[in-house]
Amino acid sequence: MKSYQKRFRAVSEDYPGEKWQSFFQETQYSYQHWFLKQGEMNRPSYVQCKQALEIHMPELLPMWEHLVDLAGGGDLEARLLSLYCPTPYLSGCSQAVWTRYNPILVRNYDYDTNLSEGMILKSNWHGTQVIASTDCLWGVLDGMNEHGLIVSLSFGGREEIGEGFGIPLILRYILEFCKTTEEAVAVLSRIPTHMSYNVTLLDAQYHVTTVEISPGGLPVVSHKPMAVNHQGVFELTNYAMFSKSYERNQALIEALHDPHMSIESFIHAFEYAPLWASNYGEGFGTLYTAVYNPTLRAMEYRWPYSLRMYQSFAYFEERDFWVVY
Repeated sequence: MKSYQKRFRAVSEDYPGEKWQSFFQETQYSYQHWFLKQGEMNRPSYVQCKQALEIHMPELLPMWEHLVDLAGGGDLEARLLSLYCPTPYLSGCSQAVWTRYNPILVRNYDYDTNLSEGMILKSNWHGTQVIASTDCLWGVLDGMNEHGLIVSLSFGGREEIGEGFGIPLILRYILEFCKTTEEAVAVLSRIPTHMSYNVTLLDAQYHVTTVEISPGGLPVVSHKPMAVNHQGVFELTNYAMFSKSYERNQALIEALHDPHMSIESFIHAFEYAPLWASNYGEGFGTLYTAVYNPTLRAMEYRWPYSLRMYQSFAYFEERDFWVVY
């Protein structure tokens, strides 16, 4: 069986500088290729991108301009970094909140080993510390801020595309400026998304919310403590069958309701099928399991062969290592 490798890095940089710039230079050609995949004319202009940020996330505008400067100040880089109407992309993911005794959020991130950034970044851009798995150079896949607010995304399963932002930037905005799930829901309800996503939230008061968002549609807000890769009533689509969304949904329901399940056995369930995906050859393999604890303001990342990494706001260690799948 063919093996796959992925580099992961834990990086601490309060404000984007040399470390962020170095990572951009390392990945810029891959991102430019992705950005231009459908042709440059199919991406919004600089003016459209800036106006969208000014309307929907004005607090992020100075940071966007700073990152554009670090990236060389070009038109292409500015449009790419705005994440407004970006090139479509699909991922998997299973996520759930264990609500007994000591609530935690656990998630598997399923994606292509060649396309994932593999970056876990500790930052303090706007007066709030954030630790997050990054995407699209400054976006967030899952993460926590110093207030104990946790966010995690999963693809909603529908391939319709609309006018809006890539979800990683919306989650970045939430962790930068929100403290509670209620505040996060308000953000998800007003900022347009370009594709369908399910966002699960947990805060320090143990409020659990899952928000199903779609381009041009009204958000569906519930206290469901889990999400996979479909929305509403399950639809038997090609993507749902490929990603085993229904099977993963059932596995999470069973684990959450099993009276004999402990917190550790619940986490371990994410390391086995159907929650753990192993189709790396087709770009759908689980790259990591993340465990977020709002009480301790700490997180654990898990990979195959018992590779573990613990991080927190009290102690964060920079690391650089390779994972074999």
